[in-house]
Amino acid sequence: MQNQPENELMRLNEVMEAVPYSRASIYRLMKENKFPKSITMGGRSVFWVRTQIQAFIREQIDKAKEEAA
Repeated sequence: MQNQPENELMRLNEVMEAVPYSRASIYRLMKENKFPKSITMGGRSVFWVRTQIQAFIREQIDKAKEEAA
């Protein structure tokens, strides 16, 4: 079964490349409900849904544009 874009998963290192946050910051923001939650699969395997990370990035860009206006 091929992954559809809405089902694609990202590992932590990919998330950290996509957003300017450290591992500690990502987990802190998740705890504060300010960052998409991770999904645990098979013990220690942790993933994020790519479309949720992309939506988070778009939201941050939109906020920055609103603040600049």
